[in-house]
Amino acid sequence: MSNRFVALLSAFALASVTAACATEEDLLDSEDITSIESNSWGDLSSRPSVELWKGTDGQFRFHLLEKSQEIVFTSQGYSSRTSALNGLLSVLENGKQAGMYQVLTAANGGSYFNLYAANRQVIATGEVHATAAEAQADVQTALSNVTGYQKAWDTATGARFAVKQDSAGQWYFNLHARNGAVQLTSEKYTTKAAALNGAFSTADNGLSAARYQLLATSSGNGYYFNLTATNGQVIATSQVYTTKYSAERGRDAVIALLPVVPLL
Repeated sequence: MSNRFVALLSAFALASVTAACATEEDLLDSEDITSIESNSWGDLSSRPSVELWKGTDGQFRFHLLEKSQEIVFTSQGYSSRTSALNGLLSVLENGKQAGMYQVLTAANGGSYFNLYAANRQVIATGEVHATAAEAQADVQTALSNVTGYQKAWDTATGARFAVKQDSAGQWYFNLHARNGAVQLTSEKYTTKAAALNGAFSTADNGLSAARYQLLATSSGNGYYFNLTATNGQVIATSQVYTTKYSAERGRDAVIALLPVVPLL
């Protein structure tokens, strides 16, 4: 992803998290935080999912997967992770509309479908089948799974990254624990794709305790921690805790949580 977490959270954002202090008792233990509930965002057997990867050609692509983990379609290649995530958002917008699909004939005589954006650029392609009827059936599968994925995203519960837009039109994400408590809040971004990329950056950097700064509030009445990138710039900030020990536990809980939270 091209858009990195490059700035400290604004004073307003810090004031917002300061408003809700957490006691040591508010923290979940690691086992509770990292367990996955049925039908939550983390339960991939209950919903379609997306697999994003960087190929040997340096391009980022993604699959949409059924609950069975069968591939529904594959995206086009993108030069950056943020661009690929923007492509995913386009897929979710256009992939629910039957008119945005077209069944075509492959070079070997088989049939497949393309999914198009509003500008008629190809954003995803289905697998090649022997007949046009099979490719058309794949279109119906794609319609169902795009709709199902969007519904799961919109109604997600449990441990997850939740991307939101504020009243000024800026995008940010919260990292939620299994019980719904907000563990981290990101900086603001100008696009939804950039905020999603920020969530990936959190997963990239958040597994090492060395990436966290434990700090006292300016009033001296609490503690919080920042997650930082390798260049020292802040990625996201925790809520405010009443004691340093609670803040340390909160940091450790985030480190334990990140490996089990599906980003997509």
